[in-house]
Amino acid sequence: MSRYKLAAVLALSTCLTGCLQSNTLVKIKPDGSGTIEQTTLANLQAIKGMMAGVGGGQVKETPGVMTEADFKRTAERMGVTPVSLTPLKEGNFEGSKAIFAFDDITKVRVDQDPNMAGSTGASTSKSPIRFGLTRQGASSILTITLDEKQADAAAAKAGAAASSQQATDAAMDPAVMQMVKTIFQGFKVGVDLQVEGKIIKTNADYVTGSRVTLVEVDMAGVFEDEAKLKALQSKFKPGMTLSEVRPYLKDVKGVKINNPNLTIEFR
Repeated sequence: MSRYKLAAVLALSTCLTGCLQSNTLVKIKPDGSGTIEQTTLANLQAIKGMMAGVGGGQVKETPGVMTEADFKRTAERMGVTPVSLTPLKEGNFEGSKAIFAFDDITKVRVDQDPNMAGSTGASTSKSPIRFGLTRQGASSILTITLDEKQADAAAAKAGAAASSQQATDAAMDPAVMQMVKTIFQGFKVGVDLQVEGKIIKTNADYVTGSRVTLVEVDMAGVFEDEAKLKALQSKFKPGMTLSEVRPYLKDVKGVKINNPNLTIEFR
């Protein structure tokens, strides 16, 4: 296989998810009930272009877009009730908005992996995000804990290919890097939480009104400063936890990663 062909395949395998926009908004009432709005969009034009560039493959289905069957399986996996599934189209992006309901936030398993939409069965794995809720006088105390072991394991699995020398060589190829930037154009993923009422006190870093951003990655912002990205490569070491990585990412445009242990008091 030629170097270019190998580089293209590596870029394809790591960047098809880069054609996605995925956002999860968890809305919570003081009694612990609420809804989850999960929006997933895929850039079909970019995906088709990538497939054609490495062998003329065809896209048989849109990655991350739910069918009714997927919708019900996702609800079962998350421990919630399916409410509605609406198709969406925004420019070259197509997808859907799924709304789920729950009675007890402490039993919800947030699923933010858009590739799981086509899963053939309910997952038995635990969510890396755990919720707790207690009442204190007139206030509700919400806790959000990120299981760093699970998050780190998922990150390690996703980045295994990128750690190989071949992947590193491909990433250094200017043509491949330009391809990656093109494919990641428009890529956004995030998990937000919105409480009903007013936030009285919180240790969260990213708060707007009654809304808290748990995690957000916007590749348009990330790629604006390539020099900073290259400088960060020397900072990251194998086995680093999210808490160890987080300080280095704090000043990177397009990236927001909140504290792994959050407390939100609201009423």
